[in-house]
Amino acid sequence: MSRTLTFEISDELFAVFEKMAAKSGTTPETLALQWIARRSSEQRPSLSDEERRAARAQLLRHAGAVSSGNPRSADNEQIDIDLARLYAADLEPEA
Repeated sequence: MSRTLTFEISDELFAVFEKMAAKSGTTPETLALQWIARRSSEQRPSLSDEERRAARAQLLRHAGAVSSGNPRSADNEQIDIDLARLYAADLEPEA
């Protein structure tokens, strides 16, 4: 069985998928689906509630500890562009 999933992405992210799809001879939609499928099969460790609380507390100790020096670092559109660039690098066909 298959289902249709529709979502909106930024023009910048779509452009990255178009570029990568052209390189690999496929469509942006197929490329995105392949990426999602690869990520969904990655195993994540199961944590107990206590381990989850401890991990969260450890993470939150670092919240706000570093300034990126980039005044746009909290800009969601800029973050989308940066992530698209990183995802594109991850989608490069393996040699």
